[in-house]
Amino acid sequence: MSPAPPRLDLNLVRVFVTIYEARSVTRAAERLALTQPTLSHALARLREAYGGDSLFRRAAGRLVPTSVGEQLYQRFSQALASIDSTLEPRQRFIAAQSTRRFRIAMSDVGALSFTSALLRQIQSRAPRVEIDIEKIGEQVADDLALGRLDAVVGNQPALLASTSSAPLFRERYVCVMSVHHPTIRQKLTLAQFVASRHIMVVTPTRGNQLIDEALAERKLARKVVARVPHFMNLPQLLDHTDLLVLVPNRVAQMYVRLGGIKALPLPIAVPEFEVRVHWHVRNESSKAHQWLVEQITAALGQA
Repeated sequence: MSPAPPRLDLNLVRVFVTIYEARSVTRAAERLALTQPTLSHALARLREAYGGDSLFRRAAGRLVPTSVGEQLYQRFSQALASIDSTLEPRQRFIAAQSTRRFRIAMSDVGALSFTSALLRQIQSRAPRVEIDIEKIGEQVADDLALGRLDAVVGNQPALLASTSSAPLFRERYVCVMSVHHPTIRQKLTLAQFVASRHIMVVTPTRGNQLIDEALAERKLARKVVARVPHFMNLPQLLDHTDLLVLVPNRVAQMYVRLGGIKALPLPIAVPEFEVRVHWHVRNESSKAHQWLVEQITAALGQA
């Protein structure tokens, strides 16, 4: 008879996944309510089980997985998600008592405009629940399928075919500028828009493409003088200048409330877009995920 294959303690799998996601033995111990020596011992057993590979290395004050560690996480996280999904439908989810951690992905502009309302909503009902806000990556559909993400919020039409989803609100683009703009007052004309200097926020969303296509139909184009990767510092870039920026209306209104910025409608028709919350169909029966979607909808949906 051939020898029985070696067995791996499921608790070690959960320890590994938690360390991988926390990038710290100390934070992982806190999440699992275990002592740090216990996790260190578990990690040593895992390293022995996988041929002495270190699984993680320390860099810039955090644990970074080795190539073996990356491969293990892909398998382990999917396995844990499958196991947990068999238990959750039979378990009650009591939000006020839960210590669960939810991972939600959104774009930079989404994180800027949604995070505050979402945290207020969740923390008022589940003060011990943890929320990780992550940037939407190229493998976002796989991240949902493998259980690395619990939800995705944004304008992500590519996810419609592979996820369950619910609409949150419809959004439109507007133009923001300094309240001290030298020539534009309370109305923005097409001639002013085309003649002005623009900052473009380079993102994976279609906002820039939509406005440029609408202008191209009239054989017009913007004068883009700067490209930036984030929305965060736009008010500082616009302050006391003649520059214009195209942004979603919710972001624009946040800038206006901060002061020094005004928002005006675009002088050319640009299609609205829909912001939705997406989740994997595997979580349809999960009480915890149902609760999460309810909180996202309550916090971000149209009043």
